[in-house]
Amino acid sequence: MIRARRAFFDRGHYRPLMDAVAGLVGEHRPAHVLDAGCGEGSYLAAATDATRATGWGIDVSKPAIRLAARRHRAHHYAVASSFVLPFADSVLDVVTSVFAPRDFPELFRVLRSGGVAVVATPGPDHLAGVRALVYDDPRPHEEKPHVSGDGEPPPQRRERVRFELDLVDADDVLHLLQMTPYWWHARPDQQEEAATRTLRTTVDVWLTVHARP
Repeated sequence: MIRARRAFFDRGHYRPLMDAVAGLVGEHRPAHVLDAGCGEGSYLAAATDATRATGWGIDVSKPAIRLAARRHRAHHYAVASSFVLPFADSVLDVVTSVFAPRDFPELFRVLRSGGVAVVATPGPDHLAGVRALVYDDPRPHEEKPHVSGDGEPPPQRRERVRFELDLVDADDVLHLLQMTPYWWHARPDQQEEAATRTLRTTVDVWLTVHARP
């Protein structure tokens, strides 16, 4: 999953989304940015390239952290949970969470006064074409409410990033499937088919900015 994600990102297919995340981060002119659930480091790299901030990344996956640290040597990485962040109180300017589990009270704990959390979650049509490869009756993603039981406050700002992907290289289709949880739900014949076909699908993502209370 991690290596497929790196290969897919390196082809630039998610660049509009990465640029949008980096743009929201950059508006706050941070000195220190944490990506909580950083995976192989591409989103954190986009954010720090845009801001020249010091980058910090944590993930529960050792292979992901190993891959991130090998490429992005200026960043600081650790294997850790987003629910128990290895930081003191009030030390970070921006925390990002891109398609990752999160605990808002813990995110806000490590943010300085005036700091923000930038969160990316799937919109209803996100990767609809991939879902159609796997499920006979694919359903849209259910949107989470603005205020949830995990301490999520109403967003200070909310915007939608939506664009179409036309994948003509079968390796790209396979990597996209492999980098998502849908891979584990796909039958062997569906996995094999992904390695031989083209695909048109939608990237549909909500970006929300939450200010520390």
